[in-house]
Amino acid sequence: MNEKRNLFKLFQSDTGLLCAASLREDTQIQLLLGNLQISSGSILENVFAQELRSKGLDLYYYGTKKIGELDFVVQNGKAVDVLEIKHGADYRKHSALDRALQVQDWPFRQKIVFCKSNVFEEHGILYLPFYMIMFCARKEEKKLIWDPLSPNFNDT
Repeated sequence: MNEKRNLFKLFQSDTGLLCAASLREDTQIQLLLGNLQISSGSILENVFAQELRSKGLDLYYYGTKKIGELDFVVQNGKAVDVLEIKHGADYRKHSALDRALQVQDWPFRQKIVFCKSNVFEEHGILYLPFYMIMFCARKEEKKLIWDPLSPNFNDT
């Protein structure tokens, strides 16, 4: 209900094309060598946006002067998750996320930082390695065992 259509981030629908169109000539080689520092993580964010969208999740971005920038705010069912993508070694530094968690009216279900680390939880924030994005999916709505409006429903 509070979506602002004039505040958005653009992502390329194909990360391979984004790398090919990159201003740096050696972007693809650097990625293959494991250098995720190039382009300040924008390519990595694009990978995550592409993966989350392929799972059917709607992506929202949040950014204000008071809080800062949250990479992805995802509504999943009735819950809201916040996802941060950290490409550097200082993945435990996330000032915008920390400020957002201090807002009493924002009860996030999951607070996840995807980074170059193993799985661990600290101060209510779940840290996951990059590859675990494949397990993020839309929460399925619970369905009735039978549908009384179905034409196959027998009233006995």
